[in-house]
Amino acid sequence: MATVPGEKWISMKVTKVEPIIKDLKKLNIDIDRALAEALFTTAHQIAGKADELVPVDTGALKSSQDVTMPKGTSKSMNSRITYGGPSAAYALEVHENKEMNHPRGGQAKFLEEPFLAETGDWPQPIVTRLQIASLPW
Repeated sequence: MATVPGEKWISMKVTKVEPIIKDLKKLNIDIDRALAEALFTTAHQIAGKADELVPVDTGALKSSQDVTMPKGTSKSMNSRITYGGPSAAYALEVHENKEMNHPRGGQAKFLEEPFLAETGDWPQPIVTRLQIASLPW
């Protein structure tokens, strides 16, 4: 995977979901779809908490947030939560600089902290979301 200079990536491998995947297969559940829904829900949960912490001056940084649809298969799937781009090229500096003053609130590590909080007791949150995503509505 190519990365843009100045970007910071955090990735996580989820293990111990194999028993749930086996159970879902027995029920003829589309595993890739269920996992994509669970991952997308997780990404939006993290993104929502990040938006509560992102510093706001003009609002450009907060409005630059993007959550990608999950891509891949149950063997390897990813979704990205990003801030920045042309309208907020300073996103990485704001995220990393703990000394920066934010008079209107917000903080450094505005994305990393919610990510670590959400994933601290994994795989349970993704397992729960995977079970919910597989319910026959």
